[in-house]
Amino acid sequence: MHKTNRKLQWKLLDDYRRKIFLKNEIKKKVLKSLSSNSHLPLVYRYLIFWNKNQIAKISSFTLHQNRCTRTGRNSSTLKNPKYSRFFFRTESYKGNLPGFSRASW
Repeated sequence: MHKTNRKLQWKLLDDYRRKIFLKNEIKKKVLKSLSSNSHLPLVYRYLIFWNKNQIAKISSFTLHQNRCTRTGRNSSTLKNPKYSRFFFRTESYKGNLPGFSRASW
C-alpha cells in the first residue's frame, strides 16, 4: 500500500508540474524575447529580467519526467502512448489498444 501512495504522489506532482508549465510557457517565451531585445532601454530590460525570474522554477520543462498515465511508473515509458512497457503489453494483448496486436508470424 505504501508504494501505491508513493506512485500516486509522484504522478500528481508530475501532473502539477505540467499544468504550471503550460500556464507559464507563453509568458516565459515573450519575456525571453523581450529581454534579448537590444533596442529597449536597460531599465525595461532589467524589469523584464526580474519578472522572468519571478516565475516559479517548478514550471521548467526539464523537470518533467515521462510517466505512465495509468500506473505512474517513470522508467521504460513509451513516448507516444505514454504507457509503461508492462501496462502497454498487457493492454495490447487484451486488445484494448487500437492498432496494436500480438505479434504472430
